[in-house]
Amino acid sequence: MRILMSGAHLTPALAMIDFIQANHPEHELVFVGRLYSQEKLNQKSVEKAEVEKRRIKFIPFTAVKFVNHSFLNQVANFLTFPKTVQAARKILQAEKIDLFLSFGSYLAVPFALAAKSLNIALITHEQTVVMGKANQFIATLADQVAISYQETNQYLKRKDAVLTGNPVRQRLFAKDLQRPAWLPKEAKNLLLVMGGNQGSFIINDLIRANLKKLLENYTLIHQCGRANKLKDSLSQLSKIRQQLPKDLQDKYFIKEWIEEEDLFWIYQHAKFAISRSGANAVLELSLAPLPAILIPLPKTYQDEQMANALLMQKINGALVLKQEHLDDVTFLDSVEHLEKNYREMRASLAKNNNYNQACAKLYQLLDLTYKEKNSL
Repeated sequence: MRILMSGAHLTPALAMIDFIQANHPEHELVFVGRLYSQEKLNQKSVEKAEVEKRRIKFIPFTAVKFVNHSFLNQVANFLTFPKTVQAARKILQAEKIDLFLSFGSYLAVPFALAAKSLNIALITHEQTVVMGKANQFIATLADQVAISYQETNQYLKRKDAVLTGNPVRQRLFAKDLQRPAWLPKEAKNLLLVMGGNQGSFIINDLIRANLKKLLENYTLIHQCGRANKLKDSLSQLSKIRQQLPKDLQDKYFIKEWIEEEDLFWIYQHAKFAISRSGANAVLELSLAPLPAILIPLPKTYQDEQMANALLMQKINGALVLKQEHLDDVTFLDSVEHLEKNYREMRASLAKNNNYNQACAKLYQLLDLTYKEKNSL
């Protein structure tokens, strides 16, 4: 079976690639994705590098997005959209794809339509509690819909969604992870800061404003995101680092992107984290288990990042801070709270381990759907 994947939610897609390669190497995988996570800002995506690292063919693709645009742009998008569907059809046919596995987003829409028109098996997976508009549409076309949370059913018009959970990269649980080569052995009291694949200007600015106070007590590992037209966060933060006293410079490590082997080791050895609350970040932090201060990205569809964050807070694994109420005092008070309570919070997360073999369950759904589709 030749399987095409797309994944704006990259980490569950990578988890499925790893699972299939390890357990079902007879299948051939192809991945279609973005070269830029934010095209207008010219911010490069990590998709291509992460997929090709796994020796999977990566096909770059650009699709129109029908939100947050002017009327004229919307008209232009509608006129362009049929061409993207035709381009998707050509890829499916040229690659001789047997099954399309979507992890949602606007990029997957033309492939879902193309797969439907070619009678190719189509499965979509939703990672968050809240199902996005693109995935709601794809779900109307799909042969099967997989969800991570029972609550997601409220966004579906169909009643046959399969609860698989959210695929998790298996190296998260590994016992043989090595300390990152760039992190000295003497580095203690690790505090991880993340802003998602794209980084977060708000979190970066918050860390910058409170950098000296944080470095008095912690070694800071800061994933700041890749450069774009508006900001080069790595360059800016590196200049600020150079202005610090030498002893504090040695406690501040800035990375555009943290490779997963390094990240998982940090998960296992950090005291706690400061992060946005995308579905996959929250799941991995919960399973690590690593307590966190979560700062949900506001104005997401149906406030999905807040919904994700509250799941972790509900089991005493996180402290949720609303961005609109955030200031230096509130932030530092929250850091102090985590410092006092991280052991108790880690224990709470460990008791509520909700890992449920999602990769295996989703693969079983793929296999069954393909067989049923081809037995007709």
